[in-house]
Amino acid sequence: MANYKDLKYIFPASSITSGTFSDARIAASNVSQHATSFDDNKIVNDISTLGLRVHTQENLNASNTNSASFDVFQDSSGITNLTNAARDSNEFISTIAQTESAITLNNSNYTTYIDTTDNDMMSVVKNTSGLSSSGSGSHADITISNNVNFASSSSYQANQVVANSHEATLLGYIFGSPASDTAYLIQNTDTSNTYRLIYFNIGFKTGVTFKPNGTAGFRWRNGAGSFQGITFYGLDVSGNSRTEVGEYSGSVANGSSYTQSISNSTFYSGMSFRTYHSGDQSYMWDTLSVPGTVRQLSTTATGSFEGATITAGASTSKMGAVITYQDNAGTNTLNTDIILKLSADNGSNYSTATLTALPDFATGIKMAKVNDLSVTAGTQLKYKIEFANQASGSKEARIQGVSLQY
Repeated sequence: MANYKDLKYIFPASSITSGTFSDARIAASNVSQHATSFDDNKIVNDISTLGLRVHTQENLNASNTNSASFDVFQDSSGITNLTNAARDSNEFISTIAQTESAITLNNSNYTTYIDTTDNDMMSVVKNTSGLSSSGSGSHADITISNNVNFASSSSYQANQVVANSHEATLLGYIFGSPASDTAYLIQNTDTSNTYRLIYFNIGFKTGVTFKPNGTAGFRWRNGAGSFQGITFYGLDVSGNSRTEVGEYSGSVANGSSYTQSISNSTFYSGMSFRTYHSGDQSYMWDTLSVPGTVRQLSTTATGSFEGATITAGASTSKMGAVITYQDNAGTNTLNTDIILKLSADNGSNYSTATLTALPDFATGIKMAKVNDLSVTAGTQLKYKIEFANQASGSKEARIQGVSLQY
């Protein structure tokens, strides 16, 4: 009988013309050595990018297919469990959140919102409708010699930009309730002008804007008589412009309180108050109150949010994702300042991804991805994004979109 090694001579390969070999008879390596490995990650990432682009351009709500999901935060339907993070109306999520609340700006809270430390934000302008918040303009040299007095003592003389040491005193008179009926803040005795105008400008703190709207009030403190009026303005500090929002005019009596309706729908970075008439003019009121809405930034260094759960058609043990984000301030480091986690068991177990950068999604919008991250197997898919080291003005990450792959 022939040796089995000689069977190749008895059964040459050319004689095998039909039938199949059992899987157990052919080693996998005998097949794989002839196959070229195929990596579909580039295709998957391109599909995620395309899906995010379509959702962005069409302003679509969150959606998903059999193997991918897309959300560009057109609304909040695709996100949940926000902790120290918020969706902005401009369709991104960050820990630098903008909040609004109704307040009445008055003696109890004005120091919370008004900048009393930066003298560029508080100024007095005489006989002009112009503005100069730097103190270097043509109306900067307003001192005792130019007929503008601060309080009743020469120790309060100042130029247009009020010195830091004087700001608290001036604001304290305006919003507070001084005991003396004869105390005054600012007086204009310049007889060269038909109307003696003083604009008292204040700026709100960084990140704070105010929409004055409602019925403002004040108490007159400088004798009786008729004067031209007190005008209320919304002030754009950076743009050096003001908009009138209300004006009180008529007779006043010392110690009497008055109200003025303000109608306005714009948020301003400051406010301006003007008194004017043909005689000696003084800022002589107190207990000022202005109702409206304050808008301010709320900043937290850390925060997180999760995607809404997606039910997969089959058990999943590997997931991927593409995210788009913006460095609104500073530079955020992937996997340190922006951390992505994926789960297939409804968040019971999260696997932390190692994000790598992709080419920019658009001008100023960056993109990163992870592929084939091993997760605890399941059918309830979701993601979690965590923020770290966030600070308003120095490091602000804005997550613009997320696409899951499964």
